[in-house]
Amino acid sequence: MTDADLLHLLQDCYTPAGPNIVAAGLVRSARLTPDPDAPGACIPDLPKRFIAHITLHAIEVASPSGDASDSANAQLSARIENRLLGLPSISRVEFTLLPALFPIL
Repeated sequence: MTDADLLHLLQDCYTPAGPNIVAAGLVRSARLTPDPDAPGACIPDLPKRFIAHITLHAIEVASPSGDASDSANAQLSARIENRLLGLPSISRVEFTLLPALFPIL
């Protein structure tokens, strides 16, 4: 598993407006670091498990209350987490959310 593999996996995660988050330019960085706290991390012949560090721009949905943006970002984070935690090599996902680039109508 490499950082490039991680970025490729993120292409399966879509915004509420349709395009995947990589094509939409929302992913600022995606990197993997070894997880020393993963079960079996100290056993020599077991495959390594990683923490996925994802930095992405928030989604801003035009709404009077602003609640739609919070909900959209929570759903997007859950989609990403569900996609990545389905892999045996990823043990945790950590997000850094940057300000939105543009509103999605």
